[in-house]
Amino acid sequence: MGGFQPARGRLTALYPRMMKRFCLALVLAAACGGKAPATSQTSSAMPTATPANATAGDPSCPLEVPGTSLTVEDTAGGAALVFVTTGDAAELSKRANAFAEMHNKHDGPADAMGMMFPQTWKAKAVDIEGGARVELEPAKPEDAGALQSELRMHAHHLTGGSCKM
Repeated sequence: MGGFQPARGRLTALYPRMMKRFCLALVLAAACGGKAPATSQTSSAMPTATPANATAGDPSCPLEVPGTSLTVEDTAGGAALVFVTTGDAAELSKRANAFAEMHNKHDGPADAMGMMFPQTWKAKAVDIEGGARVELEPAKPEDAGALQSELRMHAHHLTGGSCKM
């Protein structure tokens, strides 16, 4: 009987306005969060440090170049494995090209990086400053999302200067 009664009308009227402002602030913060690479829609960084004593067992594995790290970027038609190094960029580029060629021909050892992904995907190596990107696209554009997810999953397993999973 004499209990406290909150002013429901005022709080109820403020709630939608506060939510709109909060959502607007989130959208603005996301839009101003930083500049993404021109060819990517999203980027997922999975740094992979390569030990200095890595062996050259897989000629299609850019991660075997000492000082190499890996990120995955979504592209308009699929995704790209982006390899950058503090080491020998020419060797990294050579291995990225071998990876793309081995993948497209689907001819190589079963455990080689070039043989790791579905044969229906097409690969293209592109030199970038300090490394290379291997851009992969599925045969059907509607499969781009699955390709992006699979590359991220593989990138999480590719650590320690090796392409063995």
